[in-house]
Amino acid sequence: MKKLLVLALLFASTTAHAGRIKEVIIMAMDDVEETLSLQNPDFRYVVKGQGFTEADDSTGTAIQTIVEVRNLITLQSREWTCTTQFHKTPEFFDITYTICK
Repeated sequence: MKKLLVLALLFASTTAHAGRIKEVIIMAMDDVEETLSLQNPDFRYVVKGQGFTEADDSTGTAIQTIVEVRNLITLQSREWTCTTQFHKTPEFFDITYTICK
């Protein structure tokens, strides 16, 4: 019974951790959309990749997002590599900045 309780606690902890990671990735994507003005109806975009990258400081984290953006008016496409830096707060993470190149 004790092993079952420990297993249940480990599973709950892992699920909570996965939920927090998902939330950080969603926050990063929202900030990339805002930085590149992707809410503009003249743009369509595809996320080509997203993952963790090296952070500026040891207490934070960073997400790299690769986005291909197509302008529907000019029919031109451009690929952007965006890095969103986060810093740790007592409750969660806050975005420090997003840079797209």
